[in-house]
Amino acid sequence: MSETAEPGPITLPEDNFSELLESIKTPAATVPERAPRSRVEGRMMRQGLPTEYRMRHDAHYVEELTTHPRSAAADYAALENASVPTSAALRDICQEFEGLASCFNLIDQSARPLRERLGLALAKIGVQRSVRYAQQLRILLEDQHPLHRELRVEELLRDTFVDLREELRLTESTLVLDLPGSPMAVRGDAMLLRTALRACAGTAISFIELSGQAAELHVSAFASGDVFHCEFRQEAWAMEPQQVARLFEMESADRGCRVAAVAMNAAKRVAQLHGGQFEARRTSIGGCVFVFSVPKTGGAPVVAN
Repeated sequence: MSETAEPGPITLPEDNFSELLESIKTPAATVPERAPRSRVEGRMMRQGLPTEYRMRHDAHYVEELTTHPRSAAADYAALENASVPTSAALRDICQEFEGLASCFNLIDQSARPLRERLGLALAKIGVQRSVRYAQQLRILLEDQHPLHRELRVEELLRDTFVDLREELRLTESTLVLDLPGSPMAVRGDAMLLRTALRACAGTAISFIELSGQAAELHVSAFASGDVFHCEFRQEAWAMEPQQVARLFEMESADRGCRVAAVAMNAAKRVAQLHGGQFEARRTSIGGCVFVFSVPKTGGAPVVAN
């Protein structure tokens, strides 16, 4: 019986890395071209790029870092006392977050496990909350000039909650919407009004989340004379009168309180820009209600600090 030889060490040629790159760049077989797809599919577009193109594309960033290295920390000393364009920075941040949020629409979740779908939903909610926070800060820091046009109340509320569906579902919040029986219109800036109403709804949902239990978010829209009112009420998270009074204090040491305060002040500012008012008060059983009121025909801005 012959003895089995022990396997010897595997030797690689010296220029193995170069040969490997050449083998990657040279396709083994010709792949037939496919017709271009009619819809955008982010993952498949990236994976479908030729290997040689991907290597050149990634090498571009390596070249940029090599030819334009970052300056040392001492080079930034002259910028310490320079004014920061806060408004422009927030506008850029909003655009970045909005672009990031739109990327979630390119991800196919149908064939993913439950854990991955849940992780994607939580990431999307986090990005959307950051978008709303940056938009609210812009309202407080920029000199806004509302563009008044006629808006349908039902369409305005529908657009308000379209990005809050996942948040409502995962916090076990049930939206109870009470709309007027007949169509109602209001004149105002669509973007500013949506931002203010989302600030109210998002804050109420965050309070329901803090309660740790399933609850209802009651939203009612109605007119009183020439004034349009929209109320947001939650009673899952009990609040003391002093807590409701501190909802507008943006210098709180607690981050959650600061986020809620930015939202409340942004909603108040939008109401004032439309000649209306905004208030937050405690309900009879300990919850809270936000009341957003503006003239139906538009009004002169209320002077506010």
